[in-house]
Amino acid sequence: MSWRVANSLETLKAQIDTRFPGRDIAADGSIGDAAHLTRGNASDHNPWFGPGIVTARDFTHDPAHGLDIQQVADQLVGSRDPRIKYVVANRRIADNRSWQWGSYDGPNPHEAHFHLSVVADSRCDESQNWSLPILGEAPDGGGGGGGAVDGDFVTWGTSVNVRAQPRLDAPVVAVLAAPTRVTVTCQARGDRVDTAGHSNDAWAFVPALGGYVSNIFIDHPDTWLPGVGEC
Repeated sequence: MSWRVANSLETLKAQIDTRFPGRDIAADGSIGDAAHLTRGNASDHNPWFGPGIVTARDFTHDPAHGLDIQQVADQLVGSRDPRIKYVVANRRIADNRSWQWGSYDGPNPHEAHFHLSVVADSRCDESQNWSLPILGEAPDGGGGGGGAVDGDFVTWGTSVNVRAQPRLDAPVVAVLAAPTRVTVTCQARGDRVDTAGHSNDAWAFVPALGGYVSNIFIDHPDTWLPGVGEC
């Protein structure tokens, strides 16, 4: 049987390859090996949809080149992209029913790669870019909706964390050692941050840093930055 990988997964592969040139691909995978094929249609690595369309891809963990599978997996889950069926990484799984991580006890712990399955319908072939901060893509609806414009600001403080999502438990994608000029493309409500006698639940998305900075660390008197749209 002839086969191909769903277009949405090929788009993600192209984005990851561009963002992380020279990355390790040893644990990458698309169509299943013999072990997958013996499971019949139970694995999305089999070309069972369409027919002939593989609806899953694996991407190798390679932090030396910047690709941390948990970071990418967390951002995929946080994106709630309608093309996602489920994501598996580091012995955990999250699907499109709850968008919450739970334990995964399959035979492969998915510690050397993360697994992404897309839905088995026409959406699997939708080829628009995946909106993940780590890939330099603003979240859907961000950066200019309703006539908003990008904003240039300066942070304050030292050792300021930039996080993958506007949450205090989200992975840290960068650390600002000193005040830094940043371009904010959108902002979102998230976890409340308290410091220096101030409190703020707004977070600024900075594509160049691949994540969010709490607005409390943006050197501006307004808690919600003027001239910047909502993510």
